[in-house]
Amino acid sequence: MNGDKHRVTRDEIEIKLPAADLPDLGRKLGALGFRVLVPRFHEMNLVFDTPEGDLGRSGRLLRLRSAAGRVILTAKAPPSPDMNPKGYKVRRETEVDMSDFDSGRKILESSGFVVVFTYEKFRQIMERKGVKVMLDETPAGDFLEIEGTPKAIDALAASLGFRRDDYITANYRSLYRASGKTGDMCFSTIPDESPED
Repeated sequence: MNGDKHRVTRDEIEIKLPAADLPDLGRKLGALGFRVLVPRFHEMNLVFDTPEGDLGRSGRLLRLRSAAGRVILTAKAPPSPDMNPKGYKVRRETEVDMSDFDSGRKILESSGFVVVFTYEKFRQIMERKGVKVMLDETPAGDFLEIEGTPKAIDALAASLGFRRDDYITANYRSLYRASGKTGDMCFSTIPDESPED
């Protein structure tokens, strides 16, 4: 979401944190020198799998995302125990830009994949010295997602008043199910897309 059109395979290290007050966290991040990389935007995601669920069973992810004027196809490998520091979510991912959302969906469905989960959220992305922070508003609650090295994640989380016990490594589908909800993780009505004061 940073404007780069060439996507490469990379190892993503991240955690989520529960966010009781996203605007307050945004102000604290600004005071720490984080700048807004991408203003608040609506994001729609389709998770694909084989009809038999082979990808999910093996810990893989195939996702089509429409967000901030871009359409991105993402493939994530299963978490690797030898590259997974305890308490963090580490996955190798490959992303590529696609021309449009509907065509991407048709290509995947004509290849035998089916949509197994749809989820949406509002997201704002902030950044400082290679550390990215996503402020997410979702039907499962609000969360702060931090991407960076384990050391950078720990330092930022601590400066915001969080402890290691607060770290969440579950995906949004699991969090939505854990909240007692079923079906797709979608807003019943789309909130105002303009930034809040």
